[in-house]
Amino acid sequence: MSRLTGSAIRSTSPQTHAVVMGGSIAGLLAARVLLNHFERVTLLERDQFPDQPIPRAGVPQGYHVHALLMQGQQILEKLFPGIIQELIQSGAMSMDWIADWKFLGIDGWLEQHQSGLNGLSCTRLLLEWQVRQRLMVNQRLHLRSGAVVQGLTIDEQPNSRITGVSLRGTSDDAEPEWFDADLVVDATGRNSKLPQWLASLGYEKPPETTVNSFLGYASRWYRQPKEAIAQGIIISSKPGETTRGGVCYPVEGDRWIVTLSGISGDHPPDDEAGFLAFAKSLRDSSLHTAIQSAEPCSPIRSYRRTENQWRHYEQLNAMPQGIVALGDAVCCFNPVYGQGMTAAAIGAMTLNECLQHTSGTPQRSRWEQAFQQRLAKALETPWFMATGEDFRWEQTQGQRPGWPTTLLQGYFDRVLKLSETNANAHRAFIEVAHLIKSPTVLFTPRLLWDMLGPLPQATHKHAPDVKELA
Repeated sequence: MSRLTGSAIRSTSPQTHAVVMGGSIAGLLAARVLLNHFERVTLLERDQFPDQPIPRAGVPQGYHVHALLMQGQQILEKLFPGIIQELIQSGAMSMDWIADWKFLGIDGWLEQHQSGLNGLSCTRLLLEWQVRQRLMVNQRLHLRSGAVVQGLTIDEQPNSRITGVSLRGTSDDAEPEWFDADLVVDATGRNSKLPQWLASLGYEKPPETTVNSFLGYASRWYRQPKEAIAQGIIISSKPGETTRGGVCYPVEGDRWIVTLSGISGDHPPDDEAGFLAFAKSLRDSSLHTAIQSAEPCSPIRSYRRTENQWRHYEQLNAMPQGIVALGDAVCCFNPVYGQGMTAAAIGAMTLNECLQHTSGTPQRSRWEQAFQQRLAKALETPWFMATGEDFRWEQTQGQRPGWPTTLLQGYFDRVLKLSETNANAHRAFIEVAHLIKSPTVLFTPRLLWDMLGPLPQATHKHAPDVKELA
């Protein structure tokens, strides 16, 4: 017997059909790997997709800095061979994460050297647009924009299995529709309705963990001065001294995105005088000096929904077959750490690996819960890093970690401190932060030996050469 979580008209469609709900980075990458396993894939998105890499209503974060970590970049190239070069040809910059970034850490500026750890610097708008263009050339993919998913359909005999989705268009007179599917993937982000839909079908909602440091940020785009070179700058906050931080991020079109952030409710204003005053109040004046001589080319836009949230589908005792969730629909991070797009890429690759082990019959095997468990395991490291940073602040809400985690965080602080003068420590720190190596790389004998020596003295009054930025 089938029943719906929303009213819809049923129609028939071919087998081996997968439906992805959500057309942002997580949904696009999920659709790409599903094309490896299904005859047809339908991507449903409530927004209308623009023809150019410009903002759209469903991605308000698109105005802000988005970093694709090196792990995410490697996955992107695996899924779309040649896309990194295409992005560079479209204006994205390949930048060395150590040589081309000035990073004010705990007490001082981290040392810089040519490391070969290169990453893309571009807007999320360009990245998402380029992925969508590559995906749409596949004739087995059907992209449906302006579609609002209303619920799931389920066949309860002989085993509970999701059999499709019900949806309606965005216009007032749109008729409801129904899509059959052998698999439904929820990539609808923070606002996912899957927990409510599961509850309406008689299943438990997944337990949730939330850690909130009450960070807010504001961003403005600037035209780079002609004499500027492609370098970025990161000025971190520091517990006990300031809740404020900022980043100057070079992007395509000879522009900078400047994002100012404040923790524990100390949020940057969205008016020009307040924005500049906030930039001037950072631990170093270099970012403020840079934007004083740069031409603004956008309004100031704010963003406040930054809590870490994990829906623990891996802990459910039962879920219907034929449905999985990934991306921010499962686990979303404080955006200031830049992990979201890479976590979505990891989720897509985990999905691909699980489907490879279903012997070509994913609709007949119970693999979905194994996927959610493997995904949860893959998310442990970025979750630990993001929430560990947020728990530095007394005002942060959430279940605080035990003493082993606190000890590890203290050790990581020492690694970051050593990175002010030690190239090996800096490289290891970047490799872990970009999820290309396990945190165990921070405990190699060579690095442990270096940690036994005296750490560098505070040097945070030493600013970088501002002429390189402006």
